[in-house]
Amino acid sequence: MQVSNREKRIIESLLKNPRSFLTIRQIAQDLGVSSRTIHRELKFVERTLGRFGLDLLRLPNKGLRIEGDSEHFNQLTDQLDAMDVLDLSMDERKVIILYTLIKAKDPVKLYGLASEIGISINKLNKELSALEMDLTRYHLELQKKRGEGLVLSGGEVNKRQLLADLMLERLNSTSVYSVIEDHFVYQTLNDEKLLEIVDMNQIFNVERLLMDELSELPYVLMETSYLTLTIHIVLAIERIRNGEQVMINEELIQALRVTPEFKVAENLAESLSHVYNVDFDLEEVVFITMHLRGAKRRADESETAIDITTEAEQLIAHVERLTGNDFEGNTVLREGILLHLVPALNRLSGGIETYNPLTDMIKADYLVLFEAVSSALARIFPDHSFPDGEIAFVVLHFGGAMKAAEEEQVLVVCTSGIGTSRILSNQIEQNFPNVTVARQASVSELKSIALDQFDHIISTVGLDIKQPYTVVNPLLPASDKQILAQIFTSPAVKRQKVTPMVHLNTYDAVVPFVVEGHALIDALYFHETDVLTLEDAIADYVAAHHITSESEELLAVIGKREDAQGFAITGSEIALPHLVHPLIERPGIALITLAKHVAAKNMDDDTQHVRYLAIMLLPEDTRLRPLVSEFSVLLMNHLESPDKLFRSRSFVVNHMKQALMQQVTQLIY
Repeated sequence: MQVSNREKRIIESLLKNPRSFLTIRQIAQDLGVSSRTIHRELKFVERTLGRFGLDLLRLPNKGLRIEGDSEHFNQLTDQLDAMDVLDLSMDERKVIILYTLIKAKDPVKLYGLASEIGISINKLNKELSALEMDLTRYHLELQKKRGEGLVLSGGEVNKRQLLADLMLERLNSTSVYSVIEDHFVYQTLNDEKLLEIVDMNQIFNVERLLMDELSELPYVLMETSYLTLTIHIVLAIERIRNGEQVMINEELIQALRVTPEFKVAENLAESLSHVYNVDFDLEEVVFITMHLRGAKRRADESETAIDITTEAEQLIAHVERLTGNDFEGNTVLREGILLHLVPALNRLSGGIETYNPLTDMIKADYLVLFEAVSSALARIFPDHSFPDGEIAFVVLHFGGAMKAAEEEQVLVVCTSGIGTSRILSNQIEQNFPNVTVARQASVSELKSIALDQFDHIISTVGLDIKQPYTVVNPLLPASDKQILAQIFTSPAVKRQKVTPMVHLNTYDAVVPFVVEGHALIDALYFHETDVLTLEDAIADYVAAHHITSESEELLAVIGKREDAQGFAITGSEIALPHLVHPLIERPGIALITLAKHVAAKNMDDDTQHVRYLAIMLLPEDTRLRPLVSEFSVLLMNHLESPDKLFRSRSFVVNHMKQALMQQVTQLIY
């Protein structure tokens, strides 16, 4: 079990006198933090206590006390030392430090700030130095006043922008958006805790208001833009309540008052004023307008207020001349540039600089391209000064076009579309850097796929198709590597048009996937058995977990699949029975350890002995192929240490949860 260091110390403080009440102030003094910090941790303390059958009793004017049976107290005490302690990450600390400095009206004491985030003053000073790099980028300054503390000076717009960008940078990597009732959850992957810098209920309410009011826009925002604007507005509400407002020059105000976004921002501000009893002045309305105009929009529904088609084409042509790359006729690049530049130009006009955490990496990896794009932007848009972060975003569009042109696109096929196809895909991409596995598919899916869009088709079984294909062992032995090396280096028949694989960015696509994925992970089955054959182990699992109502028929299909392909992974003690079939009514993954080795046919049509059985069964109409494929990768990483995998449910569950969240992020973004 994983807890934060502070949570563990609170529980230990309460356990010192288990039958007495302690006030929040007493606990805060014991830990050397503020009472507000203790309040923030109590929900996590209650959650941890609940796992041991204990309750946290709160009585007015008395304080807190742990309630429960002596046996549960003993279990908690025994487990406390064994708990994995998780402290705040540097990113989390950075957000809290900045939030505290922005919120404070008076100088902030170093000692109090260090105690608040649970680090030493020396470590805090180092993190403040690192934070100053971000502050400089947003024209902010951290002043250390002797005898008083820290003060953050600079424009209110810049303060809000930096805080929101830092929060979003973390949100983008660790959150799920639009999964539960069309709102997002800010949840860390490691400790399953909500970092409530702001009131989450307020975030949900603001987002619902946004969805109502923004329907009047002539375009639809991307989900990330909803998230950005939501955080900006929540922060704005709090700052307005503190009497701190943004300052925007009159010229910009007059320029934005005639835009359609201003009217939408006015209506939104009026709704927010009624709900939260705060007054949004003209500058605050313009502030929202600026962010609406600078927000990213969905490609298939965007209507731009300005037409920069000619400028976009000139930009592409200029980068072509400077780099020698051929982008002619690349409609994906052209549309991507158009989609990015319209809101980017609006952001620059409004003085909004979007933070790009990949800027340094992009400059290092694409230095020539970065300089070419920078020069082209300056020439085509002389009235705008593009900062490095915006240039880097544009570079990504060109870099993606170059990569797509250079890489060979491969379709990988196996009988089920799970398991062996993912194993083979990993082997191909590890051994051939210029090759991209664009898709994995089952044999039954081939009739609905435009096969001409791929440079090569690689399969683990024979196929009934007109296009040329190559059959290899999914583990890719040396002889098969030599075959693929000749294929991938020979001239390929290139596609006339690349059909991009687009993830549906909708509630209907995400929620069912999350629900099914969670059910699959929750039903992961770990078992040890003394059966003497592979067939009996599979039959027992199918029957016990109601995988199908036609058990005999399904087992016959599985038997035929083993005869045709083999389930044992060559050179290991693991067998991998996997099947996608209409007879399967309920998806399932089972990790079974056998008491004795049993015989199994491997993928090379030889017989070997296995002791571990990883069963993967999916219905034909399923969204879970990508998630189950992630389990195949995990399995391949533990071929030499199967015990760790087959005897550790928590390890596998945590891996699959992270895989599910990563795939949800891909669906959304």
